[in-house]
Amino acid sequence: MAVKMADLLGSTLGDLRYQATAKRIRVCLGGEPVADTDAAVLVWEPRRVVPTYAVPRSALTAQLVPAGGDVGDDEIPGFLDPSVPFTAHTCAGTVFDVIAGDETGAAAAYQPDDVELAGYLILDFATFEWREEDEPIVSHPHDPYHRIDVRRSRRHIRIEHEGQLLAESRSPTLLFETGLPVRYYLPREDITTALDVSDSVTYCAYKGRATYYSLPGGPADLAWSYHEPLIDAEPVRDRVCFFDEHVDVFVDGKRADRPNTLWS
Repeated sequence: MAVKMADLLGSTLGDLRYQATAKRIRVCLGGEPVADTDAAVLVWEPRRVVPTYAVPRSALTAQLVPAGGDVGDDEIPGFLDPSVPFTAHTCAGTVFDVIAGDETGAAAAYQPDDVELAGYLILDFATFEWREEDEPIVSHPHDPYHRIDVRRSRRHIRIEHEGQLLAESRSPTLLFETGLPVRYYLPREDITTALDVSDSVTYCAYKGRATYYSLPGGPADLAWSYHEPLIDAEPVRDRVCFFDEHVDVFVDGKRADRPNTLWS
């Protein structure tokens, strides 16, 4: 019997998973070197949906100080999406502070109690500056089983909120991302209502820094745009995308179902 790939990958979410990478990984703390290695591995702790890096302990140039003993998973409910810090652990192991020069990364290293990862330290992504080869990376490492595809389209896209027309376009750019609903990025000239820039900012490992927009008087953060996208998302630069979860989207005249996601 055929197996749906999404179900196959989802069936392992409860496990501690790892994958070797051929990339050279360089890690710094406040400009001080912490590790430089071509033997790093990507690690997904149980119930975590995005990976971080683990580096060989032998590659660490910083000092490690035990930071409070063992950790379990009893107090962390549900799945861990990218909003949950990598300092939240769901497998047994030992926490360390990382000291590099005058800088200290509190509880920033974790040694899991697992034979396959013996000799490796999982590093908190947010604490350090990261480079893959010579390129800086943001938010978290790319998942080799997760990707985005961007395609130009001539679909007729109409966006409404409570009966108010927000945008209408026949030249959308569609962004397909593994495990997420298709997103419709529209030319700014096809936005038919005023939008206020909000103070909200998020970072995506695949697309970069997102700027958010609100309708005057609300709701807040109903749309977003990438003004300086990462290379894979360059085709959506300066285009505007609305949360399908909170607006009515009509595709070629047919109203689409609202997706059920983390942002619903």
